[in-house]
Amino acid sequence: MPIDAPQYNGISATDYLRELLDLFENANIGIMVTRFDGAVRRANPAQRRIAGWAPSDAAGPAGTAAPSVTAKPSSAARPSARTLLGDDVWEQVTAAAVDGHALHNLPVDLRRADGSTVAALLDANGDADGGVLRLVTRPAFSGSLPGPDEADTRAWHKQWSQSEVGPLLGGLGETAVTALTKELEDLFELLPVPLHGMARTAEVRRTNLIHLAFLGCADEPTRFVGQNLLGIFAVEEDLVALGESMTVDNAILNYPTTIRRLDGTLLPMQVYSSTVTRDGEFVGTRCFLFFTDASDAPDGPRPFTAHPVPATVDGYRR
Repeated sequence: MPIDAPQYNGISATDYLRELLDLFENANIGIMVTRFDGAVRRANPAQRRIAGWAPSDAAGPAGTAAPSVTAKPSSAARPSARTLLGDDVWEQVTAAAVDGHALHNLPVDLRRADGSTVAALLDANGDADGGVLRLVTRPAFSGSLPGPDEADTRAWHKQWSQSEVGPLLGGLGETAVTALTKELEDLFELLPVPLHGMARTAEVRRTNLIHLAFLGCADEPTRFVGQNLLGIFAVEEDLVALGESMTVDNAILNYPTTIRRLDGTLLPMQVYSSTVTRDGEFVGTRCFLFFTDASDAPDGPRPFTAHPVPATVDGYRR
């Protein structure tokens, strides 16, 4: 059972899947699931954009154009994550997965479909038994949104748009809904980057295992799930800037901030977030956090060590 299941009591199976689909399809970071040979099983629109991959040409559930999450392309059409990352990086990714740990903030040069390359950062983990790999990619931005230098982040943001995921459910029977729900639950629970979904009223609606682990409540998820989210942001001026960016631009990209763990220790992290709307109304946010220092990740090859509380929060953050 998902760690955040109590938040969804009384929600229909279709509405629950719609929320999972929204988190995948409308994220402003690239997310994909692959096999150990590099064949891509799922890739969201942001991932396809950064890789230069065209949308799947396989038929959708009712003979419609296939959305990225509900249909898998044929073997001939399927893009290769191994080709995208290159053999050397791919060996790092698969070796780490077999060893049972994740990679964080790995600088990579992605080999796009048109032959060009783009600098990016990679987070990855996988099943040690060789089942699947979970990869998150994002451009290696020099600036942030909001921030004093928004040129590259704003260019990326202009290519992002939200789509209504309801139509993707059309034609899916009960068995397909159940299978896709389980697949997306597993993906997000085990994703190598912390994520949380915030409701309109600011409580945490969804999170995942690595988020609970770095906060320090892996065995007590209700200390975070269902609680007010804003308390983990240690710098008030950052909260103001983030709120303004969500109001004006509906998004946050690569924003450096300080997160307060439940024991009071602090971690520098980067925030990527976007608003969730339904029928034109704001209903919450989807947010992904990235470790500024990869050694802070609790699932990396080195032991997790919390930073001491600094004399001044601002001095620590700057």
